[in-house]
Amino acid sequence: MLETRYFKDYKHNYMILRCGKQTETSYQCRLLTSGRIEGILRCSLRHVNGERYFYYDISSRATLEGLYRDRKMTAQQIKELFEQLYGIYCGLGDCFMEESRLVLLPEHIYYDMSRKKYVGLYYPDYETEKPYEALMDFLLEHLDGGDEKLADAVYTIYERMEGSGFSLQDALFLLGEDEETPTDKEATKVVAFPSPPADSDAKAVTSAFVPSFPSENVEEGEGNLFEEKTSVLTKKRNLFYPVLAVFSILGIAGIAYIYGFYELAEQEIMMLLGCGGLLAVCLLAGVIGTIKGGVREINPKRDMENVESFPSEESFYRVEQTPISLEQVLSRQMEINPAAPMKPAAPQMPMREQETGDCTDTVFFDSAQLVEYKLYALDKKNKKHITLTKFPYTVGKMAGCVDCALADDSVSRIHARFEKVGDRVMLIDMNSTNGTYRNGLRMQPQETVEIEPGDEIRFGNLNYCFR
Repeated sequence: MLETRYFKDYKHNYMILRCGKQTETSYQCRLLTSGRIEGILRCSLRHVNGERYFYYDISSRATLEGLYRDRKMTAQQIKELFEQLYGIYCGLGDCFMEESRLVLLPEHIYYDMSRKKYVGLYYPDYETEKPYEALMDFLLEHLDGGDEKLADAVYTIYERMEGSGFSLQDALFLLGEDEETPTDKEATKVVAFPSPPADSDAKAVTSAFVPSFPSENVEEGEGNLFEEKTSVLTKKRNLFYPVLAVFSILGIAGIAYIYGFYELAEQEIMMLLGCGGLLAVCLLAGVIGTIKGGVREINPKRDMENVESFPSEESFYRVEQTPISLEQVLSRQMEINPAAPMKPAAPQMPMREQETGDCTDTVFFDSAQLVEYKLYALDKKNKKHITLTKFPYTVGKMAGCVDCALADDSVSRIHARFEKVGDRVMLIDMNSTNGTYRNGLRMQPQETVEIEPGDEIRFGNLNYCFR
């Protein structure tokens, strides 16, 4: 664990780490503070009370731990993480920086929401014997358990990272080795082949017409492989273009008749010529469409998938049933089982006296289970109350990444998180831009405070009362 502190000025949030005495004049420190290395946190060196500190700018960035604290990571998300970390490693190597100084702790791997990229923390005084252990423990805990291939790949990476020479490039190879290769994709394309000749050696001849497909894609009982891999196309005649051409010819003939047998004014002649030109364009379109055939190919299997619903066989033979009264049901039950009771026994409610005057035992309810934590909005324009239905509970404006989305520009994408430690409710600022306030006091980035009923909580410009 790194001894970190946090500081916030007017516009920026900073994470502070102590700088060693010999590090200030080193090549790594000078290149780190120059800001020329892409993919790592921008850093500045400051002198405070005779001590030297690194100030890392973490504004508008969320940590990997905070981003997936109560969510699972898919195979694509884990692969993107390793790809971007490997890119950061390559950038450090190009600048002749020691890659082992890159901190791979989940709480110090940051994610830039606006650029959708991971940003690494490079600390020149960082030393560890197992740089990947904490990261792999976090991934094993938060990976998607339903994906067996992903679980096998991550466990394999975890086992091999203990050996010497393991790198992020090896991890990328293990994550990508199960993907379908381009040759496999080309082999499984649906194409049409000519029918094989019908003779005694049909099976032998069929192999010359049908290419070999991966056996893992064919299940038993699916029928002929030739029929499964050949798309069945049917043709349907489109009558729109012939009908359009016929009506256009009739319209032009009608215009010619009117022009030849009636005396028309100049304005009427212009209107008639305009209609004739429009009909001529329609005639041309109809003729071209008819020449091309007006045939469209359809795939019955594909078209059937577009049908929203198809009545089942059971719906055609559904018999209308007449309603049955409760007395008929009970009488029928007595005929089948005379020992059965005539009516169901009424459930006995706890903490209530029966009509006979006897008292049942009082049922104990745990009051802790009935506690409901809620944030009541105090602003006139904001009428949305927040109910803390679970813990941890995250608030922000980035829907899909938080438990409660607040549509306000002053709220950060992932603004704050509520956690419960025993009977205490804790509030954590998630490196928000406009800050999180408790009773008017602004919290430091990543600061954790205990809140009690009656406390006023503010996220940016939104005020709430905790009850």
